[in-house]
Amino acid sequence: MHKTVKYVIDEVIKDITRFGSLVFYVFLLLFVLAFQEIQLFWQLLFGFFVTLLGVVVIRMIYFKNRPRKQQHTNFVERIDASSFPSLHAARVTFLFVVFALTVANIYFTIIIAKISILVLYSRIHLKKHDWKDLLAGMILGGFTYWLSLLLF
Repeated sequence: MHKTVKYVIDEVIKDITRFGSLVFYVFLLLFVLAFQEIQLFWQLLFGFFVTLLGVVVIRMIYFKNRPRKQQHTNFVERIDASSFPSLHAARVTFLFVVFALTVANIYFTIIIAKISILVLYSRIHLKKHDWKDLLAGMILGGFTYWLSLLLF
């Protein structure tokens, strides 16, 4: 019974972490575009590329093993095997700030805050990052939002 509960919890956490993934972000971009929210679309697209570029540049300069080390044999795998900063944390932080301030509904903000916290926790639970990685990703996500305000 204990193994079954642990398995279910792990599967739920893997599902939660997907809210910070590339697939979810692309789906969100298409969803916003379908509702013809063009300015929001461009802001989200900007955030997507800036967070990705920021993480890749930092990981090119500074390599830090993940808590559960990931083997790598080439440059691209090395970037993926590095844990600092967390791209999931950068994305989810950027999305949280954008939607919390765009929608400006307290109930919606509470829901997306809880989802964001669960995504951050999931990265620790899955042994992909530690708190320093998450904090750096959150700072990058906040900085990206600030940059997006200058353009949008």
